[in-house]
Amino acid sequence: MTLQRQLLILLSLLLTGLLVGILALTISNSRHYFQQQLHTHAQDTATSLSLSLQSGLGTKDMALVDSMVDAIFDRGYYRDLSIQDADGSLVLSRHMEPPPHRVPSWFINWLSLKPLPGVAEVTYDWKIIGKLRILSDTDGAYRELWTGAKQAFYLFLSAGVVSWLVLLVTLRKLFRPLVELEQQALAICHKDFSSQQPLPKTRELRRVVQAMNRMTKQLKVLFDEQVAQIEQVRNQAYVDSVSGLGNGRFFNAQLQARIHSPEEPYVGGLARMQVKGMLSYNERVGRDDGNRVLMRVGKIWQKAMDDVEGSCVARVSGARFAALLPHVERDVAELIVEQALNDIRALDGVCQGGSGLEIYGGMSFCHIGEDARLMEAQADIALQKAQNIKGGNFELFNEEVHGDPLSPKLAQVENWDEFLSDVIDRKCVEFHYQPVLSCVDQSLMHYEALARIRVDGELLNAGIFIPLVERFDLEEAFDKLTVSTLIQRLTGLDANKRAAIAINLSSHSVRNEAFIDWLVDRVSTHHSIAPYLIFEVPELTVRTAHGKLKRLAEGLKKVGAKLSIDHFGTTNSSFGYLSGLPLYSIKVDHSYIRDIQDNLDHQFFVQSLVRIAHSRNILLTAEMVEHQAQWDLLRSFQLDGAQGYYLGEPRSPDLAA
Repeated sequence: MTLQRQLLILLSLLLTGLLVGILALTISNSRHYFQQQLHTHAQDTATSLSLSLQSGLGTKDMALVDSMVDAIFDRGYYRDLSIQDADGSLVLSRHMEPPPHRVPSWFINWLSLKPLPGVAEVTYDWKIIGKLRILSDTDGAYRELWTGAKQAFYLFLSAGVVSWLVLLVTLRKLFRPLVELEQQALAICHKDFSSQQPLPKTRELRRVVQAMNRMTKQLKVLFDEQVAQIEQVRNQAYVDSVSGLGNGRFFNAQLQARIHSPEEPYVGGLARMQVKGMLSYNERVGRDDGNRVLMRVGKIWQKAMDDVEGSCVARVSGARFAALLPHVERDVAELIVEQALNDIRALDGVCQGGSGLEIYGGMSFCHIGEDARLMEAQADIALQKAQNIKGGNFELFNEEVHGDPLSPKLAQVENWDEFLSDVIDRKCVEFHYQPVLSCVDQSLMHYEALARIRVDGELLNAGIFIPLVERFDLEEAFDKLTVSTLIQRLTGLDANKRAAIAINLSSHSVRNEAFIDWLVDRVSTHHSIAPYLIFEVPELTVRTAHGKLKRLAEGLKKVGAKLSIDHFGTTNSSFGYLSGLPLYSIKVDHSYIRDIQDNLDHQFFVQSLVRIAHSRNILLTAEMVEHQAQWDLLRSFQLDGAQGYYLGEPRSPDLAA
């Protein structure tokens, strides 16, 4: 029981006891007062009547005595009246039966008024000739006491309720800083170092809150220093210090991971760009001016590729830059690269006469169904050809007509837009489930649902048709189909056969407010299924839609579902955003896992992620674990989980299996 509740109960009992005591004392005092008044009233009447009865009793005129007694008794204020002679014999008596009580019997029994009777002697010629005894009626007193008791009770009850409400509000206000201290301590456990403001007015609580705020600030400084140190080392390994882009090591890891991915075969372009003449330019104007030119070139190169979702931009060496442009048509990719080259040529340091700088570009393109491993050599050949041709500045490898570069050659579909729309309308999507195993005890953590569609009996994985889904703006419709189908399948399973499922969402869908509202509402209507749902979004979404992603994460957490970041490490983003998102897990991109057993930089990056993620109570998993050496190394790094063909291939169709 909380201290606030204990104090509230204690003070409520004290207040109740005080009010009950005051009420009882008030009624008791009123009882004594009425009892005394009844006795006084009877005594005054007896004294007055005894004087009036002297002549009647002295002359034995009973008619006069009767009339005088009746005149007094019939007024109704008396219960008994009796007259005795000098010998003690009863001369006259009157008795009135009490009317039906309008007061509860328990109240009468509790008070039990017993007033003393009024007694007076009757004298005649200086002799005592009789004795008069009168007892007042208590019915009126009971009625007055009952009315007064009710009024006092309601008054005390009202005062008690108001006092209790004031007490409740006061205690809540006084204890609010303690509740906020508890929340602040819990936030520190999640590495949220917010200070408590405003400070409480109570001196003792104010000192405690000030001490807590000072500790929070110190912890924040220590943690920020740790993160900054890790990011600094990471940047030294993967970020070019001049342009701020990824370096050659980073680009090569991304390229190799994408072209060797079994689930997401690469389709799109690989562009190379070179600023020729930088060596002589540096000798003439100095290396600092040359670096400034390269920095401006890098910004233009990156800005040109920003509109391509999932692009990867880098300065690979010296004056050479590269870019991956996934899931775009060949003509669009060609226009993007040519526009970037033209913008670079328009720079002051490049276009000025006598600069000696020339800009060349080359690009290769990979269609679905082709071998992406040839792209790198083809892009280098195209760049070399552009440099060797007089007046050339950009070359696309293999100028022969390829047809629609995003149409798979292995599937006989004439109109992919209509085909995919029909698949969504008829809900003709299949799922394979790949297990994610714990690195601690190799138990099942959850499954990742991988979408498949059939074309002429052939099963196509998501890496082949998702680029087409994105091309025809069907991402939101496809994500809704995926979520609805998997929720329906989980609902149809017995509770003891259900397992958590990771569902991939596109960045396009997360950027749509209406989709976020739909998703949270859909999950909330299946509250028993919500704990089994883990939604994965690519890390790119953090950079392009952080606010909406935070809203989605908070909404899913509120209804019991979870959010995970997929392909972590592909954007060279800061680790700082991890403190602002209520995440369940982050998944390290396979570009860091593919050769982690031989790459010390990748090992350091993953080990740093483990420390940061665990310090924020976020699970860390890895994808595409294909070899025993990778699995053993990840387990030694204390990751939480991993998935890959070595640990389990995607299987269909029964999740319970």
